[in-house]
Amino acid sequence: MQKIFVNQVGFMPKEAKKAVLNFDAPEFKLVDEAGATVFEGKTSHFGTDDISGEDTFVADFSDFKGTDSEGKLKVVAGGATSAGFEITESVYDKLMHDICKCFYYLRCGDALDKKYAGEYYHEACHLSKATVYGEEVEPVDVSGGWHDAGDYGRYSTAGAVALAHLLYGVRFFDNLLDVKFEIPEEKCEKGVLPNILAEAKVELDFLMKMQRENGSVWHKVTTFSHAPFIMPEEDKSELFLFSVSSLATADIAAVFALAYTIYRKYDTAYANLLMERSIKAYAWLEANPEAKLFKNAEGSNTGEYPENEDNSNRFWAAAALFEATGEKKYYDEALKQKPLIEAYDKSDAFKEYTGNIFTCLGWGDVAGLGSMSLILKDDGSELCAFAKDAFLSEADRLCQNAKTNGFGLCMLKENFIWGSNMELLKYMMVLTVANTLKPEERFVNAITAGLDYLLGCNSVDVSYVTGNGEKAYKNPHLRPTAVDDIEEPWPGLVSGGPNTGLQDEQAQTLPKDTAPMKCYLDHVDCYSLNEITIYWNSPLVFVMAGLLK
Repeated sequence: MQKIFVNQVGFMPKEAKKAVLNFDAPEFKLVDEAGATVFEGKTSHFGTDDISGEDTFVADFSDFKGTDSEGKLKVVAGGATSAGFEITESVYDKLMHDICKCFYYLRCGDALDKKYAGEYYHEACHLSKATVYGEEVEPVDVSGGWHDAGDYGRYSTAGAVALAHLLYGVRFFDNLLDVKFEIPEEKCEKGVLPNILAEAKVELDFLMKMQRENGSVWHKVTTFSHAPFIMPEEDKSELFLFSVSSLATADIAAVFALAYTIYRKYDTAYANLLMERSIKAYAWLEANPEAKLFKNAEGSNTGEYPENEDNSNRFWAAAALFEATGEKKYYDEALKQKPLIEAYDKSDAFKEYTGNIFTCLGWGDVAGLGSMSLILKDDGSELCAFAKDAFLSEADRLCQNAKTNGFGLCMLKENFIWGSNMELLKYMMVLTVANTLKPEERFVNAITAGLDYLLGCNSVDVSYVTGNGEKAYKNPHLRPTAVDDIEEPWPGLVSGGPNTGLQDEQAQTLPKDTAPMKCYLDHVDCYSLNEITIYWNSPLVFVMAGLLK
């Protein structure tokens, strides 16, 4: 079928703008809602690429800055018409609101108030104390935080990384502090916290509860098995705290130190508590130098979040504490972890991340988060220079990748794994940081091409953010939106996206030779394609803050 793929939300007037056609049409035009032509141009032929399987033609209308009249525009070519979109300075305001508000909807513990959640409100959930699995100790109150994904589990490493994306976003781009998204007011020593910091504090407070008296951190709190598709307040199964890991302890040491650098401007006592907890976690790591990794208890099927090593986690913790305190001992510790990470990167250990490991910003390898702290420190040291070079060289690789397909996407076919949209968003974060270090048009163009892809300029013609775009997906693998009897899911949820692994039964109805970009179905049963997570939303918040700065 002849299709015109385009960003279904739209474009800012001065940014690059394009649509991608899967058929030969030498000319195209933009039309307004009245059908009047407002711009005309010629397409260029890219050819067939590995990731989409499409013979693509590009309609570039970057020179068009928009019209004075309101309303949506469409691309028309060869008898086909694109989805509608806008070109305005404020075109991404709703998107930014929605992707930030998403974390409020995922809150655990307190009820969601109708005043803030509207029709998506629900009663309080998961307030019972948690049993410490395998130990004869008193149950522990670990209420609060965010539900992690399509299930109701809460995971320390995943939560720390999602928080990191948001908090590094604040450190790099203070415009994020100005985003308002209607959540309960959070008062602090110096007044009221900005919305993004009030929401982040919900998860920070929960992660403090996950820390034991000796400084170590429980890896997760979940029921023993995933809940059925029920509302969160209906999930009454026993909660379990599963064992401590050095992964969780290091990540919490890092994110508490990072948070300290921000919250000290608003609430001295709270910031000092964060630093105290960070140092306590790091002291436990020093006393326990051997990796304490994590595996699920036998018979348990909730998220595992396993990692092969903890060197990148320790690197992040040391770098974050160095940036926050300036103490040389933390710099020396980060320097000591660097060759261990490099050795792991060159080993045969299973790794999904393609690219410079010191720019990886996901839960599985967090060395890139440590690099971001070093970039913020910017003291001219060996490690700070190394971190800058890592991001700039990785950004260069990504820009080269973007030349290999008609969509300008910085992805290769091997990047279309479970959560491919997060792979893309991690790359977009790298490009965003690189652009702060050395502003270049090619970096910005690769970022905007990635955003175009997420919002509909892809070969399945779907926006991967709920409520944003004419053909936004509607059936996330997410328990509350599946059973709340509301037709539309709440807006701002980022889908995991195409995945050549096709690991669920519904996904396996797709032909095995499907092109990577087309390995997607908008179906609630597609947990390997269409689940959501807090750390798939958080990098988009970071990227948008950079784009809108």
